Amino acid sequence: MLGGVDSEPAPPPGRRREIDTRLDAVRARLKTLRERDLDPSKRWATTPSERVAAAQRHAAEAHAAAAEVLASSAEAFRHAAEAHERAAGMHDRTAAAGIGDVREHQRQAELHRAAAVADHQRAERVQSLLAASGQALPAPRSDEPRDGVPL
Repeated sequence: MLGGVDSEPAPPPGRRREIDTRLDAVRARLKTLRERDLDPSKRWATTPSERVAAAQRHAAEAHAAAAEVLASSAEAFRHAAEAHERAAGMHDRTAAAGIGDVREHQRQAELHRAAAVADHQRAERVQSLLAASGQALPAPRSDEPRDGVPL
């Protein structure tokens, strides 16, 4: 909306390490699953009740993973909304100070405010999905400094 992917700054080194760690865990899990599936005859060596129990366990794990993804998404949308609100505040202050193209700063502030509203709505939608599924949503938190911009 405000710029292409190329205009986005690279994630900080700590965040990059966190992403790499998560990707490594996913790759290791995929490798384990592939290795487990090398002998398909083992798949049918269990009783039907054991297969049902295993399917129920897998379903519960998938449900928990989906709830975790939803909770992470809600938090990400809240963080994005806060960032848009900070950017809008910066453009408001810059326009009020008469720096640069005042009309463009006002336009950018409006765009950021609209994006913040949309991100808040997305977070609320995800939160309602979590509530409907009976999962608890973690309390909102932010790792970033507020820099005096009201949220």
